[in-house]
Amino acid sequence: MYIILGILFLIFCLIFYMVFVEPRRLKEKHYFIKKNKKKVLDISNAFDLYEQDSNIIICHLSDFHFSRSFKPQRINRVIRSIMDVAPDLIVFTGDLIDNYEKWPTKETQRLIEKLNKMTAPMGKIAILGNHDYRGEGYYFVKEVLSQGGFTVLENEEIFGSNDDVSINIAGMDDCLNGEPQFRFERTLAEWHLLLVHEPDAVLDTENIKDFDLILAGHSHGGQIRLPFLFYKIKGSLTYTHGLYLLAKKTLLSISNGIGTSMLPVRFGVPPEIIYYHLAKSPAEAKQKK
Repeated sequence: MYIILGILFLIFCLIFYMVFVEPRRLKEKHYFIKKNKKKVLDISNAFDLYEQDSNIIICHLSDFHFSRSFKPQRINRVIRSIMDVAPDLIVFTGDLIDNYEKWPTKETQRLIEKLNKMTAPMGKIAILGNHDYRGEGYYFVKEVLSQGGFTVLENEEIFGSNDDVSINIAGMDDCLNGEPQFRFERTLAEWHLLLVHEPDAVLDTENIKDFDLILAGHSHGGQIRLPFLFYKIKGSLTYTHGLYLLAKKTLLSISNGIGTSMLPVRFGVPPEIIYYHLAKSPAEAKQKK
C-alpha cells in the first residue's frame, strides 16, 4: 500500500513540476562567437567579461505561443532580461500565438504593450511560424508584431549597422504553411544572418555557406526530453535542438522557445532566451582600423 502511495506521490510531483515549475524556469544563454571561427564559447556565467570584445549583441526569442493559458504577463521576465542585457538587436523566429481561432481578443492590446517594452537600438526583426498561420491568423499576427515594433520579413532581407559592425538579416517565410524562398543574395555586410522557423529549412537552403549564423525555433527542444523519449516534429526531424556547425563556418542555433504547444508542459527543456555576442576576427578588426 505504501509503495503504491509513494508511486502516486512521485507521479503527482512530476506532473506538478512539468506543468507549474519547468515552464517558468526561464534560462538565459550567452554565446560568444568570433567571425570565421568554428569555436563557440558559452559565456552564460560571465558574459559581462566579454563586453569589450563584442561588436554586437543579438537577442534571440522564439515560440511564445500566446494563448488562453499563456497570457502576455508571462513574459515579464523576458522583458526584464532584455532590459538588463541591453542587446543591440532583437530577433524573433516565429509562433507568436498558438491558435488565432482560440485567441482571447481582450489580451491583444496587452500583448502589443508587452512587445513594445522590448527595445533595441538596431531594431526588432521577426518572421512567422507555422502556428501563426493557424485559424487564419496570418494578418492578425503580422499586425500585432508591427504594432509591437517588429519588422516582419517574408523572404526578405534587411541591412543594419552600428559604429562597429554591419549585418544583413534574411528572413524566410514558414516552410510548413507559408511560401518559403530558399535562395538569398550575399551582400557586403560583415555578418550574414538567416532567420528560419523550422530548423530543417537549412536542408533546402541554397548557398548555406554564405551565412554566418542561422537562427531557428519550432522544436521547443523536444519540450519533453527523457533518456528514452525525445519527441520530434515535422520541420525539425534532422536538426532538433542546440548548436550545429554547417558548411564549416555556418552555425545553426535552435532555441527551446518560451512557451509550449499541444500540452502546457516541459521536462528537461526549460524555456530560454539566447544572446549572441558577435566579434570580428582579429584580421578584420585590424583592417577596419
